[in-house]
Amino acid sequence: MEIAFSCDSTRTSRSVSWKIASNYDLAMSLVVGQVFAGYTILRVLGAGGMGRVYLATHPRLPREDALKVLPAEYTDDPEYRKRFAREADVAAGLSHPHIVRIYDRGETDGQLWISMDYVAGTDASHLLSERYQRGMPVDEVVAIISAVASALDYAHHRGLLHRDVKPANILLTEPDGGQARRIYLADFGIARRIDDASSITDINVAVGTVAYAAPEQLKGAPVDGRVDQYALACTAYHLLTGAPPFTDSSPTVVITQQISSPPPPIGTRRPELSSLDPVFAIAMAKDPDGRYSSCSDFALELTKHLATQNYDTPVDLHARQTQPSISLIKSSEPDPRGWARRPAVLFSVLVAVALLVVGGVFAGTKFRHSGKHTAAPLGSSTAAPQATPPAAQGPFTGTYRADFGPVTLINGKQVPNAQPTTGTYGMRSMCGGTGCVATGSRLKGERFFAASMVFDQLGSSWVAVALSTQPCNDTTSEIWEVFTLEARPDGTLVGEQTRTARNNCEERRTVTFTRTGDAPAGLPDPATLPPRVPSVAEAFHGRYARTLTVAGRGSQPEGDSPGVTNCLRTGDRCMSFFHFDSGDAPLIFAGGSWTWDEVSSGKCPDGSPTTLRISATYPLPQPAADPLPSLTGHGHWAQTGTCSVNVDLDDTFTRTGD
Repeated sequence: MEIAFSCDSTRTSRSVSWKIASNYDLAMSLVVGQVFAGYTILRVLGAGGMGRVYLATHPRLPREDALKVLPAEYTDDPEYRKRFAREADVAAGLSHPHIVRIYDRGETDGQLWISMDYVAGTDASHLLSERYQRGMPVDEVVAIISAVASALDYAHHRGLLHRDVKPANILLTEPDGGQARRIYLADFGIARRIDDASSITDINVAVGTVAYAAPEQLKGAPVDGRVDQYALACTAYHLLTGAPPFTDSSPTVVITQQISSPPPPIGTRRPELSSLDPVFAIAMAKDPDGRYSSCSDFALELTKHLATQNYDTPVDLHARQTQPSISLIKSSEPDPRGWARRPAVLFSVLVAVALLVVGGVFAGTKFRHSGKHTAAPLGSSTAAPQATPPAAQGPFTGTYRADFGPVTLINGKQVPNAQPTTGTYGMRSMCGGTGCVATGSRLKGERFFAASMVFDQLGSSWVAVALSTQPCNDTTSEIWEVFTLEARPDGTLVGEQTRTARNNCEERRTVTFTRTGDAPAGLPDPATLPPRVPSVAEAFHGRYARTLTVAGRGSQPEGDSPGVTNCLRTGDRCMSFFHFDSGDAPLIFAGGSWTWDEVSSGKCPDGSPTTLRISATYPLPQPAADPLPSLTGHGHWAQTGTCSVNVDLDDTFTRTGD
């Protein structure tokens, strides 16, 4: 996890902007090359009322951190020093895929400082002002709000409030090489414990931006997690429309509106979003008791309403149960939306936690393909194969008809009423000293498949790993699409395509590529691509047994399962996917660790709705052997509604064979 504070005008990625406060002592600014608290200053990233932020080299590790240095006058305030120490310590205890990690804090030369992760990127506020002045695309908003809601609920369970949720504190990496954005919530340095009766800070208004601040916060009343939900709703409104719900040049006017005026209907700014009016009315209720019970509940309702809009027809993966406490749709008959489902399976150890869910969407569920399957033109689909590309080009060059078999689950289980489909791909390849590589573009076919990809020849196989986004279990998710093809003597390439998501969705198809003509003009030149970078995460392969332990509830082992790890060509991100009898285990590798992060909805035993969110982190063992003998993670399980559960968990994978 990293934090972005880049303000360098020479970079194309720009992120958090820090306004310089009038009381900031510029004479205390650090200079490039100066050593402060052991960190070597590389450059200024930005400044704000709470100090300056620098990019700095870690004193011991080969790493660059974001170093925030507070003005000297704060050091002289004993109450603030106490608050700073407490808030930095509790923030450092957060470990979540969508929360910026705090590393260290201290005092040097009379100035307080805090170090945190760094990454070049942008924030949602800059993205709005520079690219989406009238509102962001719906799928991007859903992804951002869902991620931030997960982060907030995680912090709330640990007794922490954020109290300054706004677009400027939502950090986004830039899409790079087909990778989807990563989303982080920053600035938990102002968080405090919900049950802190000492009230060491009474700057409720100062720590929040009034355009996103809840009425109780502005009035100085006691606050809880619902204050962050209100701010998250204001943020979602801003992302969707390009402006906060209440706007005025006078902060006093905005404060008055926040306290006494109902939220303006979003349909007045974007008519196609009018169905969201009741969602915002609840999330922005003046009385906290009238709001949703959690940030995740708000995010789920937002997602459900947006998923029904005609301008953004949803497409869902096959989703199957992966969470042992959730019992899903009992019938294996096809869902009316086209999802496939399988019978529910429960872990007995987790059933003992509470009366959990008897229905939901963790069952076998496929992508929801709403548009018609677009096959290649009849001429190309019936044309005689042309097995040999021109001699001057690589062996995987030309126009290819891709014949996909009916979709199945990853384990090969058939999906009722599944149909084959056909597409057309343009391919351009070359071979050199480091092997063969091919660039591919989807010309026709399923529009929700990856539009472009890069194949590497690994041994006898051509392998491509591409990313896209689409809804999975009512939440927009990052989709990992993998092709594995083998060349046949007749010139065809035969193999499979898999599509998986970290949010309990999966599908698998057989596929045959048949050459039908020359390559179209304009395909990317594979000679310009850098070599593929192997990843240390690829050591996580083979058969593994899994043991899930819930704090205070005991452990539940289960049988082993084959797993596979697929990585982007850059080697920095991977998907490790295991298919156990009780459910899937989709883990994303990045930054030296795997994460399990997902959200889905279901039903409690009394039929009322619930939302399940799970977040866990699995550090790469050191030293990292190949294959990994074991992998252990720690995380949190939160379930809302009448069957609510909030428990910590430990998860261990132990290798049993190839």
